[in-house]
Amino acid sequence: MAERALVIGLDGMPRTLLTQLAAEGVLPHVAGLLAEGTCGELRAPVPEISSTSWATFLTGTNPARHGIFGFTDLVPGEGYRVQFPNLLHLREPALWALAAAAGRRTVCVNVPGTYPAVAMDSVLVSGFVAPSLERAVTPGRLLPQLRRFGYELDVEVGDVVADPQGFLARAVRALRARTDAMEHLLTYEPWELGVAVFTETDRVHHFLWRSVVDPDDPLHTAVRDFYRLVDDCVGRLVGLCRPDDELFMVSDHGFGPADQQCYVNAWLREAGHLAGLDTTEKLTGLDSRSTAFALDPARIYLHRKSRFPGGGLTDAEAEDVSGEITDELLQLRSDGTRAGTDVDGPLLVSQVLRADELYQGPLLQHAADLLVLPAEGVQLRGAWGGTGVVRADDMLTGTHTRDNAVFYRRGAPAPSSGGAGRQTPMEMVDVAPTVLASIGVRPLGRDGSVVLGVGKEGRE
Repeated sequence: MAERALVIGLDGMPRTLLTQLAAEGVLPHVAGLLAEGTCGELRAPVPEISSTSWATFLTGTNPARHGIFGFTDLVPGEGYRVQFPNLLHLREPALWALAAAAGRRTVCVNVPGTYPAVAMDSVLVSGFVAPSLERAVTPGRLLPQLRRFGYELDVEVGDVVADPQGFLARAVRALRARTDAMEHLLTYEPWELGVAVFTETDRVHHFLWRSVVDPDDPLHTAVRDFYRLVDDCVGRLVGLCRPDDELFMVSDHGFGPADQQCYVNAWLREAGHLAGLDTTEKLTGLDSRSTAFALDPARIYLHRKSRFPGGGLTDAEAEDVSGEITDELLQLRSDGTRAGTDVDGPLLVSQVLRADELYQGPLLQHAADLLVLPAEGVQLRGAWGGTGVVRADDMLTGTHTRDNAVFYRRGAPAPSSGGAGRQTPMEMVDVAPTVLASIGVRPLGRDGSVVLGVGKEGRE
């Protein structure tokens, strides 16, 4: 059991890309770490987006327990009202609270979904979405120092299509300032648990994925230089660790190409499940003729009488509609045809799952009825505007994947095999218990108290 543990987060970093760049010499510090530990595949929760995934990381629980189902959520018991969930909506204790109950102090910097920074005897600098730096820092005495570093809550995106080099320069600027702040806090603030997340990797992957993977892309060399900076930033944080500190690297999801954008509400309209654009431009205009609607990215709610004030479906009817939507989506092709026709385009959807297949917990009734997972190269969207199901997007060239995220632990043995030589992916819900156990803390006992003194057998 170690006295301290540091978790370095690389938002949106695919495991295959991390190991590839390390092998190619672009990430020498990471390559050294990989030689000292094990980098296994991590699987994100559904939907595979930062808000849900980092909430799962923070609590070690699934959305039906921690209560964060997406970037926007329906307010429980208030019909069609939508909110942007933040730290105050988290229904399970976060890592720092569990650590504090065991007498451990935390320095946590830039984890998405941690705004506002609530008062506590630890350090918290909120990650996006954080509209105000003043409310994103606790204790408040740290605010002037962060300003001196030029700290930015997020990368200023700007017009990536017209000026991709300018965007990349802003990502570099934000990354440098963020690392300066992380290094300062981890040096001068006492901590037993450190969590430091770089979100600039996710931003570059969203807007410059083609530059990441295509050696002939004009920005490919500049993007590799960006990764060299990421590696240097990781090395600076690792350099703050003592030899006996536990060290982890985690990403919240994988990444891949976004060749096509599939708009789920537009499809629901075309399929007759959602009232036309002339009567339903947004959720507040929904009426009883609609049998289903979606929230971003692809969470489908059945318009039940028992859940929504304007709902028209009985629970039995909702089950029938659920089956119809599932069957239709699984056959949906990018050219508008259905599977089995003479000329088939690529599939748009890989899976359609029921909430009770994914989640367990007291908040299950607040989840969407159906959760749709995209096919490779497809980004699913829940926006309300527009009529085309499949649309081009010149700005977004990369999208999240549920699989191929990163879980690294220094000094750890190789994970168990899932058969045929393939290692079984780790689930995001298992990260917090593993990290806490490494410093002698189990999240919760049967009576709800924090359990101390965990030996090596309780760490995996």
